[in-house]
Amino acid sequence: MAAALLMMNMHGAVMASDCDRTIFRYSEKIPFAIMVDPRSELPWEEIIMEYQAKKSLSNEMSFKDCATDFRQYLTDLLKLKDSDTQKNESDNQVICIGYDSNNIFPKASIITTAITERGLLINKPVEISNQSESVCLQTLGNCENIRILLGGMSDDLSQKTKDLFFNKISDIVGKKDSARVINDFGKYILEQLDLMQEDTKVLDAISFFTIKDMVKMAENLIETEGLLNSDNSSISPTREIGIVTLAEGFVYIKHSLYGA
Repeated sequence: MAAALLMMNMHGAVMASDCDRTIFRYSEKIPFAIMVDPRSELPWEEIIMEYQAKKSLSNEMSFKDCATDFRQYLTDLLKLKDSDTQKNESDNQVICIGYDSNNIFPKASIITTAITERGLLINKPVEISNQSESVCLQTLGNCENIRILLGGMSDDLSQKTKDLFFNKISDIVGKKDSARVINDFGKYILEQLDLMQEDTKVLDAISFFTIKDMVKMAENLIETEGLLNSDNSSISPTREIGIVTLAEGFVYIKHSLYGA
């Protein structure tokens, strides 16, 4: 299994994953963290270490600038990869978590990838946290059971809904013009479908959680996903948990390789 999630409120952010080398910190001084799609086959530990060596981020930069800088680094890096590697990384996601220097609330942005005729496209970071309270719950990888438990729809139902939309557009405007219409409006519609899956009751509860509460819930959700996906009723343990707070920066709560 390959499941990861981000849970965040005004107190900070919690990341959890059942895979190694999924959650990374930029440095001890700059509260900027990166969580990658656990299904990705890229050597992320090497990629992050090379990015850290560049020392391109500073405390004076806004969170948006930090996320944009990392996105540009990924764009330049993946251009050098072969076509098969690029195809394998299509539809994956990377989440950046951090703080603005003039704000006490954390922020999170998601960077998505898509394969195009020109190769792998690394889309600009899109902020996914609630502007006023920084409340966020985002999953990465194989988390269908988590999404259903939290009040969303299954991947299968979501895909059928999206296919129905695309087919209906083709029927209305014709196949010749459907690509243009879908390109113009499809992204907006799909974003709204994703937003519809959010359970506001869950987000309301998360807004009152302490960091300790979020750590416990994140770990339980990851291990529940593993249990429901297992053929032998064995729990897939959470291998990485990291938190980002304004006071402490990035801290590993659990790490199977580093012994945290």
